[in-house]
Amino acid sequence: MKEIFVISNDRDCFIELTHRDSDPSVWIVRRWTKFMWFKKRISSDWFINRSQAFAYAKEMKREHDRY
Repeated sequence: MKEIFVISNDRDCFIELTHRDSDPSVWIVRRWTKFMWFKKRISSDWFINRSQAFAYAKEMKREHDRY
């Protein structure tokens, strides 16, 4: 099973956190920009635990909101 948590859903900053039960030690934070129905991946960062991944995703959102 795959879990996806959406941290930010802005048009120019879409951040999601993905976790799969098939590989329990991997948490992936991806950042996208959206234009109409297209999505372009800006970054993809991998973490080994949930707390690090959520902290990084929330920091990315705070940094984006600051500008």
